[in-house]
Amino acid sequence: MSLSSTPRVNELPTLSSLTEGTPSGGGLSGIDVALYDQMEESVAVFLRDGTYLYLNAATERLFGKGRQEMLGRVLWDVFPEARQGPFEQAFLRLVQTGRAEEFEHHVAEHNRWFANRLFLSGDRIHVFCRDITAQKWIEIERSEYSAHTERLFEETRRAEQRAAFLARASELLASSLDHDEILQSLTRLSIPTLGDWCAVDVLTPEGRVRRVALDHIQPERIAQATAFHEKYPVSLDEPGGIGKVLRTGLPEFIPELTDAMIESIPDPVQRRDTRELGLRSCLIVPLNNRGRTLGALTLVYGDTLRRYTSEDLRLAQDLARRAATSLDNGLLYKQAQEAIRARDSFLSVASHELNTPLTSLNLNVQALQRALKRAAQGPLPLDTVDAKLQSVQRQVVRLSRLVRELLDVSRISEGKLHLECEDVDLVLLARELAPRFSDDLARAGCELRLEMPETVMGYWDRLRMEQVLQNLVSNAIKYGRGRPIEVRVEADARMARMAVRDEGIGIAPESQARLFQRFERLASERHYGGFGLGLWIVKQIVDAMGGHIHVESEPGRGSLFTVELPLRLQEGPAPSGA
Repeated sequence: MSLSSTPRVNELPTLSSLTEGTPSGGGLSGIDVALYDQMEESVAVFLRDGTYLYLNAATERLFGKGRQEMLGRVLWDVFPEARQGPFEQAFLRLVQTGRAEEFEHHVAEHNRWFANRLFLSGDRIHVFCRDITAQKWIEIERSEYSAHTERLFEETRRAEQRAAFLARASELLASSLDHDEILQSLTRLSIPTLGDWCAVDVLTPEGRVRRVALDHIQPERIAQATAFHEKYPVSLDEPGGIGKVLRTGLPEFIPELTDAMIESIPDPVQRRDTRELGLRSCLIVPLNNRGRTLGALTLVYGDTLRRYTSEDLRLAQDLARRAATSLDNGLLYKQAQEAIRARDSFLSVASHELNTPLTSLNLNVQALQRALKRAAQGPLPLDTVDAKLQSVQRQVVRLSRLVRELLDVSRISEGKLHLECEDVDLVLLARELAPRFSDDLARAGCELRLEMPETVMGYWDRLRMEQVLQNLVSNAIKYGRGRPIEVRVEADARMARMAVRDEGIGIAPESQARLFQRFERLASERHYGGFGLGLWIVKQIVDAMGGHIHVESEPGRGSLFTVELPLRLQEGPAPSGA
């Protein structure tokens, strides 16, 4: 008989037949039946094909079905969900081997668990079944609670480790204000807690990338990484990697550096060199502070099996924020120190510059006083008096210029440099100013040459344009070494250009970026006077009028300063600040 066959109703066995012996020795005694009927555990007796021969009252209660629904029917027809499951497999094994089976199984349809014991007695299969759902839920809750507690414990342990690491980092990073020392401390701290490799790159004022620090758990690998970086320097135009992080200020997270990523490198030599580095997982986080990206921290796993996770990314970002704050503090300290040095240098220069004309004034006034006393005894030497008065006038003009520069610094720094624009002929202005330089040109042994059209009209602040031209020509006279100075003015439909060229000492390329900074003096103050403000003021005025200024120069071959200005301001007069 197959397992799915069902006996006819008139063939159903009676209780008496169950309690009588069979040729094979099977069957239930009356005592067994009475005992089973009293049990709280479900008991059912089957033929080998799975046909119900007997079930007790507990079975009816457990499965919610009456005896008449089950007796004489095959188990798999009454409970189709039992097919292809652990219960059917255990039943078939028992039929085949005769060995008792004991197991638990879950009925997903009803979300219930059962504990089962099956054994063979003669040709009858006895099944004892108990609902253990409540017990299982308790076990599951305990297991989940234990797992949850373990997770909480592990998370707490990791949080404590991260907090301790960041506390050490803060202490170490705050121990110095030196830019490079801070970043070298950062790499030493990161290895091996955050990676096998660690490097820090920063942006220079010129817009280039400089590697400040590099470390590895194997010191002999540092030379390999250094050679790779020198061979393939970082570019801010890179679509990914360090260049992108420095350009965008956003982190880059590569949990797994795959072969496909390496194969995407166009240069086959660079692909080979990259493979030799053995990189496996990478994090690059920016050092951001006060809206600026100061550098990038690169962390790499290569020689270990570890890979970066989002939790590692968060920790690296926390470390980068602390490092950026420390780095910014160091930069602010350095700037403060430089400002103090600049202030002290300026005060020294200012006292010298102001004292020189005051001393001359004092001597000339004393000489005039003596001449007036002698005039009571005889004629007053007019030539001598005139020479002294001219000298006094020169020193007063010089003092006025110095004081005006100091006032301009104050106005520009406070954003109070206002323009009063009007129609100005730049050519006429230059020709009117030229005679004012005659004495200075004569003392310096220079010749002033003007090359300009008949007129160049624009809408500018006349006094400020005078100041621009005067500062540029005075600068050329000061450094011109007695050679000719050329002033050229030209214009097109939109812009006016004014160029001042000298053939003097010139300016080194590395110094030209600092040329228009405040209090900047590129030549020795022993041989060249001034506050170091003239060119800075010129740039502020030109910027305020919507133009720009640039310089072309070589040491020993002179300098060419070119000012370009729109003929008319787009939005009228505007204040300018430093």
